[in-house]
Amino acid sequence: MLLLQMLGQLRLPFLKNLAKTFLFISLAFSLALNSSAQNAKKQVLSIGDTVPESLWNSYHTVYKEGKIINHSLEQYKGKLLILDFWSTWCGPCIRSLPELDSIGKMFGDKVQVILVTKNTNEILSKFLKNNDYAKGVTLPFILNDSILNSHFPHRSISHQIFIDSKGIVRAITGINGATIKNIQQIVNGNPINFPLKDDFAPRSNLNKE
Repeated sequence: MLLLQMLGQLRLPFLKNLAKTFLFISLAFSLALNSSAQNAKKQVLSIGDTVPESLWNSYHTVYKEGKIINHSLEQYKGKLLILDFWSTWCGPCIRSLPELDSIGKMFGDKVQVILVTKNTNEILSKFLKNNDYAKGVTLPFILNDSILNSHFPHRSISHQIFIDSKGIVRAITGINGATIKNIQQIVNGNPINFPLKDDFAPRSNLNKE
């Protein structure tokens, strides 16, 4: 009888410690889930958001003037960065290529236009050889993209993202966004007064271009 009482007294502190340990693990697990959910939400960037360092440092497969290289967006910090999401099946996107290329050359070191696509190198190379609009385009193409698409989701292309010299998303537009006038506004730090694009807004609130 005395032995049973002693075992009971020993079990009580053990059970209390076990309960505390279980509570701690449950709380830690819950916090980890909440943190993951918050990080997932932060992945989607909107106008006014600052581009995180993790995105600047992410490496991409880039096609430029016949060569395939891997580099990050880090080198484009300090200038206006325009990400143009497009594809080889998008007619309006294709027709805009020469103009985008000219804009890139016109603004020099102040502006960098990057053409972002989910197309593979094989598809892009064939397209560049056979399409008249693409001939002579010297802009870099990001291939097989999933990273930038996850940060800037959209339902239609062309989809253009304007990130200013401070790394802030200043505008999201359709194909008519990257004009000399609009780009000059952002470069000069002026307020945006041209139509913006939101593929996920209610239809009644869409600002059609």
